[in-house]
Amino acid sequence: MKLYFKPTSPYARKVRVVAVEAGLTGQITTEEPPLRDASTEFWRVNPTGMIPALMTDDGDVVVESNVICEYLDSLSKGRRLFPEEPARRWRALKLNALADTVIGAHVARVREGWRPEASRDMKMIELERNRVINVLDALEGDDNLMSEPLNIGHVTLGCALSVGDRRFPKEDWRSGHPKLAKWYAAFNARESMTTTYAE
Repeated sequence: MKLYFKPTSPYARKVRVVAVEAGLTGQITTEEPPLRDASTEFWRVNPTGMIPALMTDDGDVVVESNVICEYLDSLSKGRRLFPEEPARRWRALKLNALADTVIGAHVARVREGWRPEASRDMKMIELERNRVINVLDALEGDDNLMSEPLNIGHVTLGCALSVGDRRFPKEDWRSGHPKLAKWYAAFNARESMTTTYAE
């Protein structure tokens, strides 16, 4: 299989974390494609022109990080990150959706920061910052979601907290969320996280 990715993309990182957890890293090569030139081979292979994208051994292209993660998880011979039991599956997907919202909020702020300072939408930036705080507040108070066996929601949350630390290092989310901070310290030490981190 071939994974098209960028090292600092949080969406691509969660795919790579799942690959490690599923024991598939030795079966996947990687390529960093050009994303701003629609005439390249990557755009012919992947009509969205976006990463991450996975070329399977059968020659199919799988796009969108959650779909790729579930595909890789289906190949795992060990623990499954997408539970089959309905109640556990929905809890995992709920946590995954909340964590994906955090990633999306961070990405929106980063992109807005690329604009000239005078034209930045400060109201939007503050809204996205508050969105992250609201989600972390909700997770801090939800012991059920965080105490579930390792699942895709935990992977996405770990990547979300990591990108926040990297992009907004001066923002202290830990002091107001001690349980999340403790969980993240342990999760971030996993091999799947340490081997996929990129500056």
